[in-house]
Amino acid sequence: MDIFDEFWLFVRKYLFSILLILAGISCLIVGASSNGGTDLTQSAYFIYGSIGLFILGFVSLFFILQHKISRGITAILSVVFILGSAFYLYLNVKTVEDRIVYLAQVEESKDLAKQGLKDIQKLQEAFDRKYRKFAGNFPELIHFAQNDSIKVLVKAEGDLPSRKMTVPEAKILGYKYPKEVWTESDALKLGLIIRDYAKIPVSQDLFSAEEQEKQNRIYPFEIDKLTVQRTIESDSTSKEFTFYTKLVDSTLHVEILSVPPYGPQFDYDVTEVYKLGGLDEKSMKSNWK
Repeated sequence: MDIFDEFWLFVRKYLFSILLILAGISCLIVGASSNGGTDLTQSAYFIYGSIGLFILGFVSLFFILQHKISRGITAILSVVFILGSAFYLYLNVKTVEDRIVYLAQVEESKDLAKQGLKDIQKLQEAFDRKYRKFAGNFPELIHFAQNDSIKVLVKAEGDLPSRKMTVPEAKILGYKYPKEVWTESDALKLGLIIRDYAKIPVSQDLFSAEEQEKQNRIYPFEIDKLTVQRTIESDSTSKEFTFYTKLVDSTLHVEILSVPPYGPQFDYDVTEVYKLGGLDEKSMKSNWK
């Protein structure tokens, strides 16, 4: 028997078993690793299929070497193991696909929670600009948004003069000497410019149609649902943001939290809780980028 015949005999007798063993080992290595970029790991079905491939290769190789079973029985066992391994690998693919959908739904619910917190953040910052403090509860914040007003410039004609103020102008304004730089108040008193202001509700100013387009929102702003933590439709649970306060040296500290789990998220997958502000300092910063 020449070298080619010996090689062909080896291929026919042992190569299939060896390939199955190597395939099983390779799949086990893949199954034991995880993809950190996608937060996905192989399921137990993938591990079972890998073990099946390994056992199939090892058993077939063992019996071929020992001449314990016929070629026909070996072929039947091979078909059974291959079908079983293929079934487990299919279940793994299905599990991974389900996991991808699950993660997408969780991320969507997280984005919805962040959108709600951003709305609260904008209102709290407007409240702080006017009253130099944050609202102490949701009813106070909602009342501010619905009933308080912000002065908005609706008409502007003319620019502040770039020249120095004249002596007669200074006398009209009650100044001893002309000023080098004009203020809006002085220019208005002399009729050099026109500035008309109107008062509109806070929510109408912060969440006008134009502003909402700029904000790249996920859902339209609704003041009546300010406290509601939105979620995807497949999750019917009703959640509301939680509101905590702490008075430190006459300064009110506010912390507003979302409520996990997000959407279909499992409790063991919760790694962070999105929030605004904090009880240790006067702030309305978010804890996400």
